[in-house]
Amino acid sequence: MKIYTKKGDSGQTDLMFKRVSKADLHISVNGAIDEAMAFILMSKHEIKDALIKADLDQIHDHLFQICFEIALNDPKKYKTTEKDTNWIEERIDFYDKKLQPLTKFIKLDQTLAASWLNLARVTIRRAERELVLLSQSDEINPYTLSYVNRLSDYLFTLARVFDEL
Repeated sequence: MKIYTKKGDSGQTDLMFKRVSKADLHISVNGAIDEAMAFILMSKHEIKDALIKADLDQIHDHLFQICFEIALNDPKKYKTTEKDTNWIEERIDFYDKKLQPLTKFIKLDQTLAASWLNLARVTIRRAERELVLLSQSDEINPYTLSYVNRLSDYLFTLARVFDEL
């Protein structure tokens, strides 16, 4: 089976069994999330801590589910819940306790892991902005919005862990 189909050459792509423009907001949001997932996976190559790797695997699974929800666009099939947002908040709090209080803007560039996580963070922030834009025309799972918002905080906190500890 060939990887290329030539069906996208006209600027259209498949989204849950229908053709849409590659400029469609659903495609933009999912594209940004897909980019962030790639950066998260890259960061894992620099990380030895099994607990952090497990966190990142869980986040990858959450993001994959969120992409499915956005593509499906059916509120009856949403799976992201408040529990997911609570989990990520707990992880932020766990790592934040190990860090010094922030007193100024910082660069996250002391380690390759921090740099990859920071790249994932800014990509998630772009996904969040596009998700908010999408929510102005489509019904979006409110837990997806809160999860994506917290995820940028998590990635920032984790990047700090690698730069400070």
